[in-house]
Amino acid sequence: MSKTVEFVPDDSYIWDEDDEMRNYHFVSTSGLVKQFVSLGSKLLDDVLPQDLISVVVDVKIKQNLPALVGDRLVIGVRVTKIEENYVYFSGIATKENVKMAEIEFTRVVISRNYLRRKAVEKAT
Repeated sequence: MSKTVEFVPDDSYIWDEDDEMRNYHFVSTSGLVKQFVSLGSKLLDDVLPQDLISVVVDVKIKQNLPALVGDRLVIGVRVTKIEENYVYFSGIATKENVKMAEIEFTRVVISRNYLRRKAVEKAT
């Protein structure tokens, strides 16, 4: 299973850890992670029953080249392995047909009711 999308980051993806660099409108690595794991979620949403959901439990990313807000990026992920309720992904992001980032991440499939119970337990 795999999924690929074209993605144009907006200002919400600006790397803002440094005041000077913020002005150059670089895309943050954490913003790229968000896009990758979201794409993995959508891929699993197409096949999981309504009572199950997947959550991220591990991420490893390497960003080789910078990207700017407004750049057209192509992001793709694929399932590399499934073990019990763990689903392993790999992915790449390209800018102008050049690999700019690569990622490996893991999602675990769990019950929505389990998460709801945990939220209620924490609130009470």
